[in-house]
Amino acid sequence: MKNTATFQMLLAIGVTAMQHQEQTQRKYDLNSTGGSGSSSDGSDTGLRKPPGSLRKKDFRKFVHFFRQASPYIEGHREKTFVIVIPGEVVAEENLLSTVVEDIALLHSLGVRVVLVLGARQQIDELLQKQGEAPQYAAGYRVTDAIAMQATVQAAGASRMAVEAQLSKGPSLQVIRRHSRSSEQMHYGPALHTVTGNYVAGKRKGVVGGVDFGSTGLVRFVQADAIRKQLNGGHIVLLGNLAYSAAGEVLNCDCYSVATQAAIDLQADKLFCMTTPSLQPFDLPQWLPISDAEQLLQSLLESKGERQLARQAEGAVGRTGPGEIDFERWYVSGLPLALIAACAACQRGVKRAHLVDARMDGALLLELYSRDGVGTMLSADFYEGIRGAVPQDLAAIQGLLLPLEERGILAPRSDAQLLSDLRFFRVAERDANVLACAMVKPLGAGCDNEVVSEVAAFCVHPDYRGSGRGDSLLAYLEQEAKSQRVDRLVLLTTRTADWFEQRGFQHAGPAHASPFLPDGRRQQVDQARNSQLYVKSLADPPQFETFEEDDDDVHAETPVLLNSKA
Repeated sequence: MKNTATFQMLLAIGVTAMQHQEQTQRKYDLNSTGGSGSSSDGSDTGLRKPPGSLRKKDFRKFVHFFRQASPYIEGHREKTFVIVIPGEVVAEENLLSTVVEDIALLHSLGVRVVLVLGARQQIDELLQKQGEAPQYAAGYRVTDAIAMQATVQAAGASRMAVEAQLSKGPSLQVIRRHSRSSEQMHYGPALHTVTGNYVAGKRKGVVGGVDFGSTGLVRFVQADAIRKQLNGGHIVLLGNLAYSAAGEVLNCDCYSVATQAAIDLQADKLFCMTTPSLQPFDLPQWLPISDAEQLLQSLLESKGERQLARQAEGAVGRTGPGEIDFERWYVSGLPLALIAACAACQRGVKRAHLVDARMDGALLLELYSRDGVGTMLSADFYEGIRGAVPQDLAAIQGLLLPLEERGILAPRSDAQLLSDLRFFRVAERDANVLACAMVKPLGAGCDNEVVSEVAAFCVHPDYRGSGRGDSLLAYLEQEAKSQRVDRLVLLTTRTADWFEQRGFQHAGPAHASPFLPDGRRQQVDQARNSQLYVKSLADPPQFETFEEDDDDVHAETPVLLNSKA
């Protein structure tokens, strides 16, 4: 059964890739010579390759992708993702098509998907067509009877647009090639979607003398009912509509719906698809929740709105066991996607991602590549990791000494530790140091790449297997990348397996490896016969540099590949 599931996943990737290419390349293009085919070596002779085919020069890229993506495919299976597609993305047919194709692929790879569709732009356009001006107060829409009619119409149109995309069938040409030719094939919709009155809301009411009409605030989502649908293999569609205990239909915001859904479902991730108008800031690849909150405050203060910043302080904080304070979101005038991500992480969602919808395949790259292409907010992954201070010296010595006595680590004198303390990072909990590691700059390597050494990597025995080591290593890698380090190296005699599983590659005996800078190589104790392991942080990977000709597939393969953690 597992082999069958693996085959189906790989086949789904191939089918989806072909469908995407069929949309972008509707027909073959003949060149001016009027050729009629392609040569055996894959070079163009007139007729371009059909959709879904691979050039020889891309074979290694294709194989490498599957190899490095496989742990992510397995890791994300059966996980629950809430994905927000705002109205600005739904309105762009090409953007919506590519985003939904990627979502369909995620579902085929075992991800449990809840989609939240926005319609703000569409509501405004419908009102304007009727000669009505959209009304807002403190960022919220004033939803009168006419606006409510437009809201229901826009929400339905958004849902049907997504359902239509998810109903596309697979390519029969590919399916038949990988199945028995005698089998009859009848296909209904490729995926099954469900929607319903899953979102509970309440009227916003009259605030500051303004009657907001049918504008609503989200109370909760019916998590058990949604989980039942997800367990049945369905994609759940939510929108900007909520339902009150009085039987009213209310107009809410897609970000508030998505955030509450992610919290109530205890989702593993929240994704916000963005555009430059929705998220105009240049954010780093990883943003701790504490830094994100500071960023929100600083953005308000930079606008000269210090009083507003004080009012908005805690806007992503808790207000009680069942609700989040969305009231101050709109007052701030800051990107709702960023605030939603902060709120979700504060209330238990482990990861929130801001992903540019304009990038083809952005969801796949964010999930199945090492570094991703968006911004990830996290509340817990690097919690408690910081630079070492002199008060940590005794704790670090306590961690390292048992390993030095067993010969796993090379011994370090007190003077060496004190001298290198500024390069150490520690992971602590309740003021107790649970793990430590050092990343020391080594300068330029043999190929002029900037090299740093990972050393003295140790986790307290009571906390091994808890993910502390992975968190610490990931922190070190992110920090090294921010310092423009191209390559990490480490010397080890007994712990190679752990590091190999996290992307380090063997580069031979340390005393003889050209990947270790000369100055450091001369310090290696040859009697220990330490082996060198290397991990490239450079982007793009070395192996992806090819000549344009198809027959260059036999070019020499570099010694080191850039693999994922």
